[in-house]
Amino acid sequence: MKRLRLSAQIFILVASMIVLTLGVAFLLFDYQLKENLERAQGERVMGLAAVLADRSDIRRALEATPIVHDAGSALRRHIEVLRERLGVDFITVMDRDHLRLTHPDPNEVGRHFRGGDERPALAGESYVSRSEGTLGVSIRGFAPVRAADGQVIGAVATGVTLSRVGLLLAEKRQVVLLGTLLLMLVGGLGAWWLARYIKRILLGFEPHQISQWVQERQALLASLHEGVLAIDAGGELSLINPAARELLAPMGAAPATGVPAATLAQLFGDGTPALNQRLTLNGRALIVNRVQIRAPARPRRRGRVVAAESGAGSVVGSGAESGAERVNETRGGGSVVTLRDRSEVNRLAEELTGVSRYAQALRASTHEFKNRLHVILGLVQLRDLGRLERYLHELDDTLIAPAAARVSGVKDPVLAGFLLAKGSEARERRIELEVELESDIPAAAEEEVCHLLVTIIGNLLENAFEAVAGRDERQVTLTLGLDAGALSLHVADSGCGMDAAQRGAVLEQGVSTKGEGRGYGLAMVRAHIDSRGGHLAIYSTPGRGTLVEVTLPYAVAPSWITDGVT
Repeated sequence: MKRLRLSAQIFILVASMIVLTLGVAFLLFDYQLKENLERAQGERVMGLAAVLADRSDIRRALEATPIVHDAGSALRRHIEVLRERLGVDFITVMDRDHLRLTHPDPNEVGRHFRGGDERPALAGESYVSRSEGTLGVSIRGFAPVRAADGQVIGAVATGVTLSRVGLLLAEKRQVVLLGTLLLMLVGGLGAWWLARYIKRILLGFEPHQISQWVQERQALLASLHEGVLAIDAGGELSLINPAARELLAPMGAAPATGVPAATLAQLFGDGTPALNQRLTLNGRALIVNRVQIRAPARPRRRGRVVAAESGAGSVVGSGAESGAERVNETRGGGSVVTLRDRSEVNRLAEELTGVSRYAQALRASTHEFKNRLHVILGLVQLRDLGRLERYLHELDDTLIAPAAARVSGVKDPVLAGFLLAKGSEARERRIELEVELESDIPAAAEEEVCHLLVTIIGNLLENAFEAVAGRDERQVTLTLGLDAGALSLHVADSGCGMDAAQRGAVLEQGVSTKGEGRGYGLAMVRAHIDSRGGHLAIYSTPGRGTLVEVTLPYAVAPSWITDGVT
């Protein structure tokens, strides 16, 4: 499963919390809005009912004998006009027998009031109720109508249906929803900015990358033979590895458990760079290299060098530990110092002296070989053939036979002779050529394959010889093997190697690392290999040499053809 980037995780987390919080707030606000709106509508309709109950025309209609229950009465017409102006769904005037005098539906005039919540009003109470009538569920306000002597002669009910309340709620909810969405958008932008800001602080790296690099750095610093120390912008020690603890301890003492401020001042000075500076501390002769740490590129501080102050710091650290130890949090900037024991450098110089002695021994061996040639020449001049034959046999046992043994598994005489000739060329160039056979190489069924191998091996070996020319280690290894009808061919050298860009271009015709007029050998080799359905791969590391792998289909000649070949 693909790992989400830190910026995406922060954005999703913060945005989700904002959306969740605002969503819950919206639901609570919506519920509260609905409650307030219904309460306000209830107070409104009850107030309207109380005002209408004091109208003289309603009182006269209820005091008439008999009471007129007519849909075309003047009272109903006046009430309907008033209802539309007030924006309510119904205004109902009823007598003490619960019979309607007015109603928005003419057919309901003269009928019994529905809902069952009118009895307290006819008993003289004013209140708000919710019940279902002919127009559906509604919020109703009731007020009693009293005669001049205070006797209840009827009641007025005004109300709004829940559908009308829902429309009002929807209008206000839309405003609230737009505001909530706007807040979510602003919160999302804030989450995006926060994610980008944190990612910028982390220099664009992911937490798992930083964790891995910290572990790798600790393992690397712990494995270094050189001491490494770092101070932050305040001049306090922020990093020290075990090798540095050992080098800063007095001769024969345990690794240092702390670094005094005076020692830090000697090591870091004023923070200016220094290379191969000689310093003696606690009886040890050290070579010190110092570099500055540049603060991260930030506004107003881009590229500014934060140097350590001379003499700053205190005794810090608490014992040698495995791995690099962060003593304090680095605040950005400072210096890094590497330490090396000068006595080790002296030992390396002695080893180089030993190498020169090895070279003298090799020159002595060359002189001895020339003496052998002089012996052969002298025996020829003396015509002592018997003695010459015995001497040549002795040389064959020491020089010629080993070379022939290395190619004894190559059954094709042309290819075997070619490999022996390349061995002689390598010796002339002072190159150590090793021919390794993983299995016997029978003769090919087609003679063309043999000539093709000579071309491929010749070009690859020539490139390898040129790659190791002038280097201390001149080693070329040719490995041949046959398995499942495929010939594998590996040529490895100890040359200077190539980087990725050179590896990608070296197979192009006319491209070479050796200058103009070159770059055709490998292109021709690849063309031959492709024409045979083979495969070519190049592996190289700068400073560590190059390995060329070739795989070719290889049909073996029938045994009766090669039986007589020696």
